[in-house]
Amino acid sequence: MAFSTHEHESEGEDDAIAPQLARKTTFSTGLPRQPSWSNKITTQPSDNTPQYIYIWHKAGFLLLWVAVGLDLIVSIMGFPIIGQSLSVVCVATYLLFNISFRRVVCSFWFTVIDLFFREISIGGETKLECLKDGRAVIFCVAPHVNQFIDPIVVMKVVAEKTKRNVSWMTAAKSMDRKWIGAFARAMKAIPVVRPEDLTTPGPGFITTKGTHVFGHGGTEFTRYFVKGTVIKTKIGKESCTGKVLSVTDDSHMTLSAPMQLAPAKVVAEKDPQSAYNRAISPAMSCLLFCIHFASFAVGIPYFIPGGVKATELMLAFQLACLFTHVTYATIRDGVPHSAMLGEYYRGRKILRKSDSCPQLAAQDAQGSSLPKTPDHDKPPTKDADVKEKSAYTLLPYVDQSDVFDKVHEALLNGGTIGIFPEGGTHDNTEVLPLKWGVSVMLLGALAKYQGKDMPKISIIPVGLNYFAPHKFRSTVSVDFGDPIQVSEELVDLYRTGNKDDKQVANKAVIDLVLHGLQACTIQAKDVQTLHLFRALRRLFVPRGKRLTVASNVALTQGFAYGFDRIKQDPRVKDVMERVNNYSNMLLQYRVRDYQVQRFKGSTGNSKRLKAALLARTLFRVMTALVMAIFLLPWWLCLSPAGLVGRVISDMQAKKVQKMSVIGTWKVLMATAVIPFLHLLYTACIWFDLGQVAGLGWFFFAPVGGMIAIYATEDSIRVLQSLNGLILLLMHKDIGSELYDMREKLHQEVQQLQEEQQWLKSIDSKTKQSLKRVEKFEEQFEETEQQQNNALHFSTNS
Repeated sequence: MAFSTHEHESEGEDDAIAPQLARKTTFSTGLPRQPSWSNKITTQPSDNTPQYIYIWHKAGFLLLWVAVGLDLIVSIMGFPIIGQSLSVVCVATYLLFNISFRRVVCSFWFTVIDLFFREISIGGETKLECLKDGRAVIFCVAPHVNQFIDPIVVMKVVAEKTKRNVSWMTAAKSMDRKWIGAFARAMKAIPVVRPEDLTTPGPGFITTKGTHVFGHGGTEFTRYFVKGTVIKTKIGKESCTGKVLSVTDDSHMTLSAPMQLAPAKVVAEKDPQSAYNRAISPAMSCLLFCIHFASFAVGIPYFIPGGVKATELMLAFQLACLFTHVTYATIRDGVPHSAMLGEYYRGRKILRKSDSCPQLAAQDAQGSSLPKTPDHDKPPTKDADVKEKSAYTLLPYVDQSDVFDKVHEALLNGGTIGIFPEGGTHDNTEVLPLKWGVSVMLLGALAKYQGKDMPKISIIPVGLNYFAPHKFRSTVSVDFGDPIQVSEELVDLYRTGNKDDKQVANKAVIDLVLHGLQACTIQAKDVQTLHLFRALRRLFVPRGKRLTVASNVALTQGFAYGFDRIKQDPRVKDVMERVNNYSNMLLQYRVRDYQVQRFKGSTGNSKRLKAALLARTLFRVMTALVMAIFLLPWWLCLSPAGLVGRVISDMQAKKVQKMSVIGTWKVLMATAVIPFLHLLYTACIWFDLGQVAGLGWFFFAPVGGMIAIYATEDSIRVLQSLNGLILLLMHKDIGSELYDMREKLHQEVQQLQEEQQWLKSIDSKTKQSLKRVEKFEEQFEETEQQQNNALHFSTNS
């Protein structure tokens, strides 16, 4: 896979690197001052390059021509196997000299990402134009909510738009993994050793008073601690940390400051984000699978003619996986569990039609699900003394100078580096405080330069805005911020100043990067607040008009960014409460906002209108059934991969208590399981139906699978549309109420924007898009009025 700077367990600093554990990274391709991640291919031979190597580079296609000729001639001579073998050798030689392993690895994972996401949108593409002059760049990416998927998404976009390959600062712990490490080295990742990966429990127990630490029960401070080592313990359920200043003896040492107590993170018991905690265990999943498999293995032979035993077992295997997956998902997420029939959150209170805004206010006062005002201030830490003897762990100090030296050299040679400055993956909806690694990389490289004119090295903030980061076929927007370049005065301060001056320079850079990241990401206190901002965006856009993913993200950013400025306005509070009420009613009746927009003109009492709704509903049902019949074989084929990916990803998420690993493990399991399933199905079909059928499946089944993936999206949209039609047939008054509620909210949100300039922070490109939308709204209303008049005339007739 591609790689983040930090593993999912990490919460420590990203600039802590141990040279003794760091891998050797080469930053040269043989060209003078050419970084290793350059996309350019050397076509001119060096003085020591053999001439035949140069020929293969310039005329490598001749190998392919020779391969075809050898295959034909030797096969005609009566030795087809030898001819094919010689042809394979020629083709392999061509690939060896003309296609790099890194390019193959990147192409593979880019293809996987294209399948996982329905759309990867790009915002701020013009911010990359500054890279045309060949300058070095550091891509700072946040928020880091999708472990190994995040870097691949950014790599893909950067490679397509700038023809550059990003080398990521990668946790050395990840490099130690067999397959992940191999892929990381192929893509020239830069290994980083983090103290948290070397965390060890210390012997004995400790107590603290102010900056003094006292050991009890056999502590060995002189053996395990040096200046800079971090010590961790707990007071109750809250974490307490401190940094060692000096060690006196085995039972006494001094800290640079008193132990800092950080409030424990409170997670609601029924928080939708912790759905993996409700999942059944892998052992129970295997038991359910065995029960289903035994049942189908016994029953299927009664419905299928004999002579295809392998196919019968294959079908039993597929059905067992499908039924086990449905059972697993039902226990984990409730019924219905997926977006096919509408959004669903177990444990979230859904407001009924009778609920009103005063009741919402009362529930909010008692701590209901209505999100509170976003507050970007972090809970403050406080000094604390460990009064009772407590166990502790230590994070050793590691020297990062070797790796930083290599990074500095790479940047001075025009390299392209990627880093996740938050220090690790997380499930938050806003950017976390940044570590200082990126500022040390930038200022250190510039401070080492001895030339006359300071080289150009830019930091480009990159915001990753997911709509459903762990869901297959979801969307993501990659938004680039304004390039950041530091002044020569700041570099001089870092180069010549003392320790305090260096900290001032580092903080100045970090503040610039944090501001840039916040400008290109959606900042919300929690998931429910983020849903409210997205609901505001949907209500703001006129009926019948759909914006691009990038414009949707920019508009949501505008609402989130401007909310802090106007949140105390009573009208804003009232609108937010009623938007929450509206969103909950959509969840209750399992309809989408775009469906409510179409309710106008469909809620009358005429028989003709009811007949039209009934006919449309029956047509959609028949369409869904026909699509299901054609897609069921493909769903069965892929059901084992879906089951394995769901179970393993939930197991990994439960292990680290983070959602950020789910998408990664789904992708990893799919890339491992699907090829195995394809070979297994090919063998079964070959065994039962013959060589031709087996080869046909082997070569053409992937094409059918790709078509089935896109057709499944259409079938899901058809199923979702049934919710709105059934609601209009069964409860037309509710459909009318939802439409009226939406229209009032749409007008009030538009009015608040005009009066309060809620969206004044959005960029000019989005503003132009919205102006086009306003013109479209006027045309849409005129067309809609004409249609309504025609419908009214037809009904009266």
